[in-house]
Amino acid sequence: MKSISFPCVFLALNFLPSFVSAQTPVAPRVASPAVEWMVEISHAAKSDIAEGTRPLGEISTFQSRASFLRTITSDAQSSWLLGGSWQRLEFSPAAGTPIPDSLSALALKIGYNRQLSPQWSLRTEIDPGIYSDFEDISADDLNAPLGVRAVYAASRELQWIFGLNLDWRSGNPVVGGAGVRWQFAPDWTLLFLIPAPRIEYVATPDLTFFAGANLRGGTFRVAKDFGRSRGRPLLDDQNIGYRELSAGAGARWKLSPAIALSAGAGWMFDRRFEFDDRDLLLNGDGALSFQLTLSGSF
Repeated sequence: MKSISFPCVFLALNFLPSFVSAQTPVAPRVASPAVEWMVEISHAAKSDIAEGTRPLGEISTFQSRASFLRTITSDAQSSWLLGGSWQRLEFSPAAGTPIPDSLSALALKIGYNRQLSPQWSLRTEIDPGIYSDFEDISADDLNAPLGVRAVYAASRELQWIFGLNLDWRSGNPVVGGAGVRWQFAPDWTLLFLIPAPRIEYVATPDLTFFAGANLRGGTFRVAKDFGRSRGRPLLDDQNIGYRELSAGAGARWKLSPAIALSAGAGWMFDRRFEFDDRDLLLNGDGALSFQLTLSGSF
């Protein structure tokens, strides 16, 4: 059974909300902040995990992420993007389970924005870096996921987003699709965007409530002796895809005009690990989850 890995989707879309504010005849272009940053932690509680019908004990997940992006204006229609990101996934597998104790990604972010017309904007990004368990770093741990986004701004309230993601290490190297941002009422907005589709309600200028889903994970390289140390030599030096899918609700507070704090909780109903080249899938049961995010711009 194939699973969909999104090693670059959540990275490439981290700053999509600012990109969606494209120029339209009724919504003049809003200049992007010069610098955007984000720090996030999330946790999925313990639940059972199995290899087919074979139980492998329990596992929990703790994830931390941080990113930084600087926009460098080139001219009135275009700008360059330069930054970096860090992601770390920590697990608690039982002894001998073919799951790493941790997986990490340290990458640059290089991109380009272009206003093609009053309605259309284009954004490209590449995230070259190290995606591995950081046990024995080599050229095999290097990867460079690529993302391309086009936005059609039909009006101030409605924007359509079209995306394509390329990751040669993933079991699904090409992933594409369409999304929408629709402010269908003065205080209500639908953000149907992978990896975090949601609906938002603005209660006050400083407080927004939201509900939706969240996809987390990535594709990473494990150590050259990873399999042998667990009695599974075929898993040495392989790519492992991790995915967790959750749904829940939360709130975002503006602590100041430039800083916001988000908190959410819900249920993670899918957690899985896949060695695609070895046709090995480890699937976990659902569990409680929470997320805390601090973000800002200046």
